[in-house]
Amino acid sequence: METLFQNGSKFNLILGSDILSPYFYLILIASLYLNVRLGFPQIRFLFLSLKILTGNMDFKGSKGQLVHSQAFFAGIGSSLLSGSVIGTALAIAYGGIGVLFWIWVMSLLVMPIRFVSSTLAVKFRNQLPSGRYLSGPMYFIEKALRAKWLAVAFSLASLVTVLVFGGIFPFVGLTYLTKEGLNLSGLSGPISLSVILLFIVIGGVRRVGRAASILAPIGILLFIFGYFSLFSNGMISFFGFVADVTKEAFSIQAMQGGGAFGVLRALSVSLSTFFLSTETAVGKSSGIAGVVRTDYAAKQGLVSMLASFFEGFIMATMVGFVLYSYGAVNLETILSFPERILEQRDSIPAILFIVSFLCFGVLSLAGWFYSGEQNAFYVFGEKFSNFFRMLFIGSTLGFSYLYVKYGVDVLSFVMHWGYVAAVITSVPLLVSLMLLGKSANLELKKYLSESGARYEIFKDIYLLFLTLLPKNLISKIFGYFSTLKLPRFMMIPILKAFAKAYKINLSEAELEIKEYASLNQFFTRALRAEARIIDSAANAVVSPTDSKITSFGNINQSTIIQAKGIDYSVKELLGSEKFYPHFTNGKYITFYLSPQDYHRIHSPFAGQILGYYYEPGKLFPVNDLAVLNIRGLFPKNERLITFLQTEYGKIAVIKVGASNVGKIRVTYDNKIVTNNWIRFAKEHHYKDVSIMIDKGSEMGRFEMGSTVILVFENDTIDLTNIQLGDKIQYGTTVGHFKSKKTSLPVKF
Repeated sequence: METLFQNGSKFNLILGSDILSPYFYLILIASLYLNVRLGFPQIRFLFLSLKILTGNMDFKGSKGQLVHSQAFFAGIGSSLLSGSVIGTALAIAYGGIGVLFWIWVMSLLVMPIRFVSSTLAVKFRNQLPSGRYLSGPMYFIEKALRAKWLAVAFSLASLVTVLVFGGIFPFVGLTYLTKEGLNLSGLSGPISLSVILLFIVIGGVRRVGRAASILAPIGILLFIFGYFSLFSNGMISFFGFVADVTKEAFSIQAMQGGGAFGVLRALSVSLSTFFLSTETAVGKSSGIAGVVRTDYAAKQGLVSMLASFFEGFIMATMVGFVLYSYGAVNLETILSFPERILEQRDSIPAILFIVSFLCFGVLSLAGWFYSGEQNAFYVFGEKFSNFFRMLFIGSTLGFSYLYVKYGVDVLSFVMHWGYVAAVITSVPLLVSLMLLGKSANLELKKYLSESGARYEIFKDIYLLFLTLLPKNLISKIFGYFSTLKLPRFMMIPILKAFAKAYKINLSEAELEIKEYASLNQFFTRALRAEARIIDSAANAVVSPTDSKITSFGNINQSTIIQAKGIDYSVKELLGSEKFYPHFTNGKYITFYLSPQDYHRIHSPFAGQILGYYYEPGKLFPVNDLAVLNIRGLFPKNERLITFLQTEYGKIAVIKVGASNVGKIRVTYDNKIVTNNWIRFAKEHHYKDVSIMIDKGSEMGRFEMGSTVILVFENDTIDLTNIQLGDKIQYGTTVGHFKSKKTSLPVKF
C-alpha cells in the first residue's frame, strides 16, 4: 500500500514537507537537552503530575485565575482529541503504521518542553491592577532572556499562527463536521459555533476555564462511547497490533526511502506532522498555563507535560488501532475513512462521536482566541486586542463561507499555511526554552524542597485513585447501608465484629450492644452519664470530642499551618464573610476522630450560638496520609461551621465531613442537612432567637468518623500543655480563656 512518503507530491500539497524536517530536528535537540538538564522529570514525577491535575494539591489561597485542570483542558483542548486524530492519521499516511512506535518514544521525550514552557509562563507572568494576568512565551523571552526584539518577533508570528492554524483551520474543520455530520446547511453551523464561542470568550479566561471543565469531560466521555460503539466489532487483537507496530517501526523496507537518509526523512516528516497537529512548542498552552492559580510555578509545568503523554500514548494509540484494524494505512484509505463514520451519521454513536469533536473544537478555538488576545495586547496594546477579537471571528466565518462555496480545496489551503506558520512560531520558542532550562529546573527544585511534595509511586497511585472515586456518592451509599435495620441474628454479630476490629470500649456505651438496631445507631451511640467528667473551672475550654490531637498552634495572620507545606487560610476554612475576620492571628486545635472513637460533638464552652456556615465540598478521608498529601484538604471537604459566642470571645466549631460520613447533624437546628444530592453553600445568622448551650452539652454528631477544628479569636486563650498525637476524651481541658469581653446574650 502506498504511503504519502512514496508519493511526496501529494503530501506537499497538504503540508509542505520541506519545512517539517527542520522542525523535527529542532524539537528533538531541545527535548534531549531538556531531559538531561531536568533529569527526566516525566519519569520521576508522572504520578505527582497526575496528583496535581486531579486537584488534590490545589491551594485556594494562591494567586491566579484558573485551577490546574481548567488550564490543562483549555490549553490543550484541540490537541488532546482532534489534534491527535489528525496528526496520527497524517503521520501513518506518510510513514506507515510503524511510525506509531516512534510517536510513543518522542511523546515521552518532548514532555519536558511543555514543562519548561508552562513553568516559565507562570514565573514571568504580569498582573494588571484590574487583577487580570498577562502571560505567554513573549513575557519570559523578554524578562528572562532580555530579548525584547525576539519576544516581539515571536508574538507577531504567533498572531498569524493563531488566526490561521488556531482559528481558520479548526473552524473550517468544524464547519465540515456540522455540514457533513449533522446535516446543517449553509452557514448555520459556523454561525451557531461563533455564537457559542463568543459567549465563552467574552467572559474572559475564567469563563474559558469553566467551559473547559464542562466541555472537556463531556467530549472525552462522548468520544470514548462513540469510539467503542462504532469500531469495537471490527478491532483486531490489540497485542497483535502492538507487535505489528513494533515490527514495522524497525523495518527499513516498510519505509522504502532508500538508505539512512530516506529513513530519517520519513521519520522526521511523520513525527513533525503529529507534534505540530498536537501544537507542541507552538506556545498556545503555555499562555493559558500562565494564568493558573498556583503557589509554585513548577506545579503547572508538571501538569502541562501530561498533555504529551495523553496525546501520544492514549489518543494516538486509539486512533492508530482503529485505522490499522480497518486497513486504513495509506493516503487513499485514510482520507476515505471519515466516510465510514458519516455513513452512520444518523446513528446515536456517530452523532455523539461527532459532538465530541465539536466540544473540543469549540474549546480549542476559545483557547487560541485567548492566546491571540495576549499576543495582540503585548505587541500593540489593549486597543488592538479589541480589533483582534473582530478579526478572529470575521476571518473564521469568512473562510467557512469560502469552504461552503468552494469545497475541500479551501481546507487544504488553510491547513498548509497554518502548519507553515506554526513551524515558524516554534523556532524562537524552542531556542528560548533550551536557554531557560536552568531557570525551570530551579523552580522544580524549589517546589520539591519547600512544598513538602511527595512522589512515592504507590502512595501517589492511592491518592490518584482516591481523587477519581465518586466520594460523595460512595458516602451516601455507605450512609444508607449503615442505617439498615437487619434481623438481630445478623446485626449483633456485625456490631460485635465492628467493635472488636476497632477496639471500642463497650462498657462506656449507654445501651447494651444488642439494643442497637443498626450500625449507624451504634456508631452514634451516647455514653453513660458518668463516663466523662467536664472540667467545671470557669475559664476552662474543653475538648469537644473523643479524638487525637493532630495539630494546634497560632494562626499566622489569616493562615493555619497544618504541617510543613500544608497550610490554608482561615477564610477558606470558615467561609463566612461576617465572622472570619474575627479569627485573624488567633489559635486553633485540630481533633481527628477515628472509627474507634465516640462520635458525638460537644460544646467546648458555654455560650450563644450566633449562626452557622455550610460549605458543600468533597469527602476525602481525613487520615494522616490524605491530610499530608492532599493540599488544603480541610477547605476542600464538606464543612459545617458553628459560630459560638462566649463571654471571653468567639469560637468557630468546624465539623469536617469525610469519606463514609453519611451526614453531619447538629442539635440546635434540625433543618440543617448535609451530603444531599443537591447542595449549596449557605450562611445563616440567628437574629430573632438566642440559642444558648452549656459547656459539654451535645452540639452535634458525625454519622461515621471525621475531624473537628476549634478556632479561637486573637488573644483570648492560652492552650494547655497538649501534645501532637495526644489521645483525649471530651471534657478534657485544652486551654484557658484569659479575660471576659462581653455579656450574654448578644444582639446582632
